[in-house]
Amino acid sequence: MDAPHIVHSRLCAALLIVVGLCLGPAAAQPVPADPVAADTSDVQWETTLPPLTVTASRLPTSPAEAPARVSVFDSSALRTSGASSVAGLLDDRAGLHVRRYGAGGLATPALRGTGASQTVLLLDGQRITDPQIGHLDLSLLPTALLRSVRVMHGPASPLHGSDGLGGAINLQTHPPSSSTEARLAVEGGAFGARGGSLLVSSVLTDVTSVVAAVDYQTTDGDFPYTDESRFPPETVHRRNADRTRQSLYASVQSRVAEHQLRVSGWGTQAERGLPPTSSTAPARARQWDTQVRFWGRDRVPVGEGRLTVSGLAQRTRLQYTDPTQNLDQTGRTALASLETTLRHPVSGRWTMIGGGSGSYARAQHPSLSASAHQHHASAFMEGTGRYGRLTLYPALRTDAYWMPAGTTRWAMSPRLGLNWQPFARWPGLHVKAQIGRSFRVPTFNDRYWQPGGNPDLRPERSWGGDLGIRLDWSHGHAELSAFGHRRRDQITWQPTGNGYWAPKNVQRVRALGGEASVGGAWSLPFGADLRGGVTYTITDARNRTDPGSDSYNEPLRYVPRDQLKAHSTLSWGPAVLALNARYTGRRYVTSDGSQFLEAYVIADTQLRLEHEFGGVRTELSLRLDNALDTDYESVGGRPMPPRHARLRLRLIL
Repeated sequence: MDAPHIVHSRLCAALLIVVGLCLGPAAAQPVPADPVAADTSDVQWETTLPPLTVTASRLPTSPAEAPARVSVFDSSALRTSGASSVAGLLDDRAGLHVRRYGAGGLATPALRGTGASQTVLLLDGQRITDPQIGHLDLSLLPTALLRSVRVMHGPASPLHGSDGLGGAINLQTHPPSSSTEARLAVEGGAFGARGGSLLVSSVLTDVTSVVAAVDYQTTDGDFPYTDESRFPPETVHRRNADRTRQSLYASVQSRVAEHQLRVSGWGTQAERGLPPTSSTAPARARQWDTQVRFWGRDRVPVGEGRLTVSGLAQRTRLQYTDPTQNLDQTGRTALASLETTLRHPVSGRWTMIGGGSGSYARAQHPSLSASAHQHHASAFMEGTGRYGRLTLYPALRTDAYWMPAGTTRWAMSPRLGLNWQPFARWPGLHVKAQIGRSFRVPTFNDRYWQPGGNPDLRPERSWGGDLGIRLDWSHGHAELSAFGHRRRDQITWQPTGNGYWAPKNVQRVRALGGEASVGGAWSLPFGADLRGGVTYTITDARNRTDPGSDSYNEPLRYVPRDQLKAHSTLSWGPAVLALNARYTGRRYVTSDGSQFLEAYVIADTQLRLEHEFGGVRTELSLRLDNALDTDYESVGGRPMPPRHARLRLRLIL
């Protein structure tokens, strides 16, 4: 049987089972949605969520009423997914592709046919993207410190500035609780995996509370795989694939007079080996990552509105060594930002929010010129206008960047969005639409890398839009979206003929596609509950740069055309059975479309037992990853682990 037939057989065996569990019980009774226990494919339905400041708007807006598709993974989704990092969570559940350079390597998002540096990454609404490389490794972000993860699909620059061509990902940390609680988790698994986390929240005074958390994960990563570079191919063990990550987080929240204050800090240290693509190559390269960030905000009422001042300071350090190449290089970045926003109603229909922000970023690396720094300022305005069942969402943002040698770059990003309820008798039916302009300012590597950096690069530009329809009902929701965008001046590194590569504003890209999701909850006989969801994405992103080149109108590299993700959770008494499956389509690895990686299907299952002992809630779970034992690669030459198990114990006080 050839590879495509094997893939489709596994797809039927895994995905259809999960889809059937999600959607099959036609005669079942709906379960009232529970904001704590409910778990859907991408978002809790409107009745379970209070008004949220989601990434599709700075104003409090539920995902159903937003002008764009917004996926929300709440604390229940984080727990039932079993993912220890944001990379694993988004890979399992989100309507996007996570490009993974091996099990312990770099993990970056690809949303609607864009690259890692074309999606905004936010922490409690503040940018944390590395200014040198333009993205952040999602595998360094533990889920144990987070309350939720929210993904906005579509042009995000009108709201969040640079990098918003594909959308935005907003990580929301655990806030201090109004009561004392503690959560402890320990786990272990195959290939030397072990770790744990502890989160404690307490009330200090009537107006002050605090939360602190620590997370530790380590693995040997020495899993077996088939090395096709050998003749004949043989099974070998991954070498130099160990990894250790430790994180510390704390946050204090207080009220002083009318001011609502919150200050937080997060530090992460990680060490990992960087295994070679071939088992016969030397395996001695290593990498150390250190990230420290502090951020805070102050909210105070101003008349009928509210003034918010927020800021962030971040430092990162990345050391790379390879004794075989006589390399030992360390790069450092610093980022500081400050933002002020004022929200105020201006009439019975309109609420406006306006403000400005400023930031300073710099980087130091042996291969960067000494002038790797920039100043940035922005001004923005956004509104919400309600006209019966029609809500308008206009937004406009202007960004300016001041660079060395007197270089200035400007970008203006408008957006118009709407949300319409066409029928009064069906309040759960919403039609969404938006169109907007986005941009990406060149990274420090693009401008100042030696040799090759080009300080004269222009920002990448994009016009994009989408149209969608969403239906919410008592026990679930469904949403269908179609999108398209065109990018120009995309930065591409090309050979110069002088022995090095250099970036140029040359590429044009056209991307079209669609997204569909459905989630629900049902009550089954014998006291059982079933919750689940399915998400499907199709993306056709093509190079439209040079009609005379071999790459013209060919698919972009490493962008899967199709993805299907499904999950279900069956609860019966103290037992919970969770199933996850995902299909990732063919990914081209050459610009002319001549070579590709085969599609693959991954299925994971988890059995969890829950019980309360003397006021302590205890959860014991056994998770089987890659249950179908699929041999696959997310990126060429970077094998992923075979079938393996993990055991986890969780205590909640």
